[in-house]
Amino acid sequence: MIKVCSFIAILIQMNELTKYQKLIDFISNWVAFSPIDIDQLRDKLSIEHFDKGHKIVRQEQVCTTIKFVISGVYRVYQIKDGKEITSYFNYESRNPIVASFVSLLKAQPSKEIIECIIPGELISINYSHWKSFYSVSHALNTFGRLMAEFNYVLAIERIESLQYQSASERYTKFIQLYPDLLNMIPHHFIASYLGITPESLSRIRKTSFTK
Repeated sequence: MIKVCSFIAILIQMNELTKYQKLIDFISNWVAFSPIDIDQLRDKLSIEHFDKGHKIVRQEQVCTTIKFVISGVYRVYQIKDGKEITSYFNYESRNPIVASFVSLLKAQPSKEIIECIIPGELISINYSHWKSFYSVSHALNTFGRLMAEFNYVLAIERIESLQYQSASERYTKFIQLYPDLLNMIPHHFIASYLGITPESLSRIRKTSFTK
Protein backbone atom coordinates (compact mmCIF):
# COMPACT_ATOMS: atom_id res chain seq x y z
CA MET A 1 0.00 0.00 0.00
CA ILE A 2 2.87 2.35 0.88
CA LYS A 3 4.55 1.59 -2.45
CA VAL A 4 1.30 2.35 -4.33
CA CYS A 5 0.91 5.67 -2.51
CA SER A 6 4.52 6.56 -3.24
CA PHE A 7 4.04 5.73 -6.91
CA ILE A 8 0.92 7.90 -7.10
CA ALA A 9 2.78 10.76 -5.40
CA ILE A 10 5.58 10.47 -7.96
CA LEU A 11 3.06 10.55 -10.84
CA ILE A 12 1.40 13.65 -9.38
CA GLN A 13 4.78 15.35 -9.01
CA MET A 14 5.76 14.47 -12.58
CA ASN A 15 2.44 15.84 -13.86
CA GLU A 16 3.01 19.12 -12.00
CA LEU A 17 6.55 19.40 -13.36
CA THR A 18 5.19 18.94 -16.89
CA LYS A 19 2.73 21.77 -16.30
CA TYR A 20 5.40 24.04 -14.82
CA GLN A 21 7.52 23.35 -17.89
CA LYS A 22 5.01 25.27 -20.02
CA LEU A 23 5.85 28.44 -18.10
CA ILE A 24 9.57 27.68 -18.21
CA ASP A 25 9.40 27.18 -21.98
CA PHE A 26 7.47 30.42 -22.41
CA ILE A 27 10.03 32.43 -20.44
CA SER A 28 12.89 30.69 -22.26
CA ASN A 29 11.51 31.93 -25.58
CA TRP A 30 12.30 35.45 -24.38
CA VAL A 31 15.44 35.12 -22.24
CA ALA A 32 18.24 32.66 -21.43
CA PHE A 33 16.93 30.90 -18.34
CA SER A 34 19.51 29.10 -16.15
CA PRO A 35 18.83 25.95 -14.08
CA ILE A 36 19.31 28.04 -10.91
CA ASP A 37 16.69 30.53 -12.10
CA ILE A 38 14.31 27.67 -12.88
CA ASP A 39 14.72 26.02 -9.48
CA GLN A 40 14.27 29.29 -7.58
CA LEU A 41 11.15 30.18 -9.53
CA ARG A 42 9.60 26.72 -9.36
CA ASP A 43 9.74 26.74 -5.55
CA LYS A 44 7.34 29.71 -5.50
CA LEU A 45 4.82 28.38 -8.02
CA SER A 46 1.50 26.69 -7.41
CA ILE A 47 -1.18 25.23 -9.69
CA GLU A 48 -4.82 26.28 -9.35
CA HIS A 49 -7.92 24.83 -11.02
CA PHE A 50 -10.83 27.08 -12.00
CA ASP A 51 -14.35 26.16 -13.05
CA LYS A 52 -16.48 28.06 -15.54
CA GLY A 53 -17.83 31.25 -14.01
CA HIS A 54 -15.20 31.51 -11.29
CA LYS A 55 -14.06 35.09 -10.70
CA ILE A 56 -10.26 35.01 -10.45
CA VAL A 57 -10.15 38.75 -9.78
CA ARG A 58 -13.27 40.61 -8.69
CA GLN A 59 -14.05 44.28 -9.13
CA GLU A 60 -12.61 46.30 -6.19
CA GLN A 61 -10.35 43.39 -5.23
CA VAL A 62 -6.60 44.10 -5.11
CA CYS A 63 -4.76 41.74 -7.47
CA THR A 64 -1.73 40.22 -5.72
CA THR A 65 -0.73 37.35 -8.00
CA ILE A 66 0.50 36.74 -11.52
CA LYS A 67 -0.89 33.68 -13.22
CA PHE A 68 0.04 31.74 -16.37
CA VAL A 69 -2.38 29.72 -18.48
CA ILE A 70 -1.91 25.97 -18.61
CA SER A 71 -5.39 25.35 -19.98
CA GLY A 72 -8.82 26.99 -20.18
CA VAL A 73 -9.96 30.43 -21.38
CA TYR A 74 -10.29 33.56 -19.24
CA ARG A 75 -12.03 36.87 -19.93
CA VAL A 76 -10.95 40.30 -18.69
CA TYR A 77 -13.78 42.84 -18.59
CA GLN A 78 -15.21 45.89 -16.85
CA ILE A 79 -18.78 46.88 -16.06
CA LYS A 80 -19.80 50.36 -17.23
CA ASP A 81 -23.38 51.55 -16.64
CA GLY A 82 -24.47 47.96 -16.15
CA LYS A 83 -22.86 46.84 -19.42
CA GLU A 84 -19.98 44.37 -19.65
CA ILE A 85 -17.08 45.58 -21.79
CA THR A 86 -14.53 42.90 -22.65
CA SER A 87 -10.92 44.06 -22.84
CA TYR A 88 -9.26 40.83 -23.95
CA PHE A 89 -9.05 37.07 -23.47
CA ASN A 90 -6.32 34.97 -21.86
CA TYR A 91 -5.60 31.49 -23.11
CA GLU A 92 -2.62 29.31 -23.90
CA SER A 93 -2.03 30.57 -27.43
CA ARG A 94 -2.59 34.28 -26.76
CA ASN A 95 -2.09 36.51 -23.69
CA PRO A 96 -1.11 33.60 -21.40
CA ILE A 97 -0.17 35.88 -18.48
CA VAL A 98 -3.21 36.58 -16.32
CA ALA A 99 -3.45 39.58 -13.97
CA SER A 100 -5.24 42.86 -13.46
CA PHE A 101 -2.07 44.78 -14.18
CA VAL A 102 -3.01 48.28 -12.98
CA SER A 103 -4.27 46.82 -9.70
CA LEU A 104 -1.19 44.61 -9.40
CA LEU A 105 1.38 47.32 -10.09
CA LYS A 106 -0.30 50.08 -8.08
CA ALA A 107 -1.65 47.85 -5.28
CA GLN A 108 -5.09 49.39 -5.67
CA PRO A 109 -8.60 47.91 -6.11
CA SER A 110 -9.16 46.46 -9.56
CA LYS A 111 -11.59 48.05 -11.99
CA GLU A 112 -11.44 44.81 -14.00
CA ILE A 113 -12.98 41.41 -13.50
CA ILE A 114 -11.13 38.30 -14.62
CA GLU A 115 -13.47 35.35 -15.12
CA CYS A 116 -12.91 31.76 -16.18
CA ILE A 117 -15.16 31.03 -19.18
CA ILE A 118 -13.74 27.59 -20.08
CA PRO A 119 -12.53 25.45 -17.14
CA GLY A 120 -8.79 25.11 -16.82
CA GLU A 121 -5.64 25.45 -14.75
CA LEU A 122 -3.33 28.35 -14.04
CA ILE A 123 0.17 28.51 -12.60
CA SER A 124 0.20 31.15 -9.86
CA ILE A 125 2.91 33.13 -8.07
CA ASN A 126 2.57 35.90 -5.51
CA TYR A 127 3.66 39.22 -7.02
CA SER A 128 5.91 40.00 -4.03
CA HIS A 129 7.82 36.78 -4.73
CA TRP A 130 7.96 37.60 -8.44
CA LYS A 131 9.41 41.07 -7.76
CA SER A 132 12.03 39.63 -5.42
CA PHE A 133 13.52 37.71 -8.35
CA TYR A 134 14.30 40.95 -10.19
CA SER A 135 17.23 41.66 -7.88
CA VAL A 136 18.70 38.15 -8.00
CA SER A 137 17.96 36.97 -11.55
CA HIS A 138 19.07 38.98 -14.55
CA ALA A 139 16.98 36.71 -16.79
CA LEU A 140 13.72 37.33 -14.89
CA ASN A 141 14.49 41.04 -14.60
CA THR A 142 14.88 41.21 -18.36
CA PHE A 143 11.80 39.07 -18.91
CA GLY A 144 9.72 41.39 -16.72
CA ARG A 145 10.86 44.41 -18.72
CA LEU A 146 10.15 42.69 -22.04
CA MET A 147 6.67 41.69 -20.89
CA ALA A 148 5.95 45.26 -19.80
CA GLU A 149 7.01 46.53 -23.24
CA PHE A 150 5.02 43.81 -25.00
CA ASN A 151 1.84 44.52 -23.00
CA TYR A 152 2.22 48.24 -23.68
CA VAL A 153 2.26 47.54 -27.43
CA LEU A 154 -0.81 45.29 -27.08
CA ALA A 155 -2.65 48.04 -25.21
CA ILE A 156 -1.86 50.65 -27.88
CA GLU A 157 -2.94 48.28 -30.65
CA ARG A 158 -6.21 47.63 -28.81
CA ILE A 159 -6.91 51.36 -28.39
CA GLU A 160 -6.12 52.09 -32.03
CA SER A 161 -8.33 49.22 -33.15
CA LEU A 162 -11.34 50.62 -31.27
CA GLN A 163 -10.68 54.18 -32.41
CA TYR A 164 -9.73 53.77 -36.05
CA GLN A 165 -11.01 50.41 -37.36
CA SER A 166 -14.50 49.54 -38.50
CA ALA A 167 -16.42 46.74 -36.81
CA SER A 168 -15.72 44.47 -39.80
CA GLU A 169 -11.99 45.23 -39.58
CA ARG A 170 -12.01 44.52 -35.85
CA TYR A 171 -13.75 41.20 -36.49
CA THR A 172 -11.13 40.24 -39.08
CA LYS A 173 -8.40 41.18 -36.61
CA PHE A 174 -10.08 39.12 -33.89
CA ILE A 175 -10.00 36.05 -36.13
CA GLN A 176 -6.29 36.63 -36.69
CA LEU A 177 -5.50 37.13 -33.00
CA TYR A 178 -7.83 34.51 -31.53
CA PRO A 179 -8.35 31.91 -34.31
CA ASP A 180 -9.38 29.16 -31.86
CA LEU A 181 -11.93 31.12 -29.86
CA LEU A 182 -14.70 31.71 -32.38
CA ASN A 183 -16.18 28.26 -31.87
CA MET A 184 -15.17 27.93 -28.22
CA ILE A 185 -16.81 30.84 -26.41
CA PRO A 186 -20.25 32.54 -26.45
CA HIS A 187 -20.55 35.05 -29.27
CA HIS A 188 -21.88 37.79 -26.99
CA PHE A 189 -18.42 37.80 -25.34
CA ILE A 190 -16.88 38.34 -28.77
CA ALA A 191 -19.37 41.11 -29.57
CA SER A 192 -18.49 42.78 -26.27
CA TYR A 193 -14.78 42.60 -27.18
CA LEU A 194 -15.46 44.12 -30.60
CA GLY A 195 -17.58 46.91 -29.12
CA ILE A 196 -20.73 45.95 -31.03
CA THR A 197 -24.06 44.23 -30.36
CA PRO A 198 -24.51 40.47 -30.88
CA GLU A 199 -26.88 41.28 -33.74
CA SER A 200 -24.20 43.35 -35.48
CA LEU A 201 -21.71 40.53 -35.02
CA SER A 202 -24.15 38.11 -36.61
CA ARG A 203 -24.53 40.39 -39.65
CA ILE A 204 -20.75 40.80 -39.98
CA ARG A 205 -20.25 37.03 -39.82
CA LYS A 206 -22.91 36.43 -42.49
CA THR A 207 -21.28 39.02 -44.74
CA SER A 208 -17.85 37.45 -44.27
CA PHE A 209 -19.22 34.01 -45.17
CA THR A 210 -20.62 35.28 -48.47
CA LYS A 211 -17.34 36.91 -49.61
